[in-house]
Amino acid sequence: MSLLNIPTEENTSDEVKEIFDEMKRMIGTVPNGMKLWSINPRALKAQWSGMKSILALPKEEQKLYTIIRYLASNQNECTYCIGLNGSMLINLYGMNENELLEMKENPATAPLDEKHKALLLFAMKALNDADSVNEEDIDHLKDLDISEMEMFNIVMAASHMKVVNTLFKTFKVPADY
Repeated sequence: MSLLNIPTEENTSDEVKEIFDEMKRMIGTVPNGMKLWSINPRALKAQWSGMKSILALPKEEQKLYTIIRYLASNQNECTYCIGLNGSMLINLYGMNENELLEMKENPATAPLDEKHKALLLFAMKALNDADSVNEEDIDHLKDLDISEMEMFNIVMAASHMKVVNTLFKTFKVPADY
């Protein structure tokens, strides 16, 4: 049970209802995590905008972002996000429990192509020790034709999970996956 009164779909403003309706059209549901964001409609709008931008990406890139959310949440020990993103990896991307466990131990085992695996490992390095990122890391990514915007976006997404995980853990968002 959440420590805050998470708004229901029926008990919220018209602005939030519009976002919830769009969510249901696009992903079929309004997860409890997104309901928590609705406590602050501007924050919900920003969070949903970010999620929509990821949903607009090709499937392999969506998978990459889901893996990053999963691994970052594992580091942050956020049960809700581990479960939600783990179930997405299984149900949407065909991974299994053993692959998830192996990936937690060694992100290099993630079932991604070379470019996306390089982005994943870069994001994890940034999360684990941002000060250790150096010019060689950037040059390696550029050699794979990875743009600076892609580098920025992947680290932003990975680090954003600290915020998300902190909110969900603090307010005890109940599982719904």
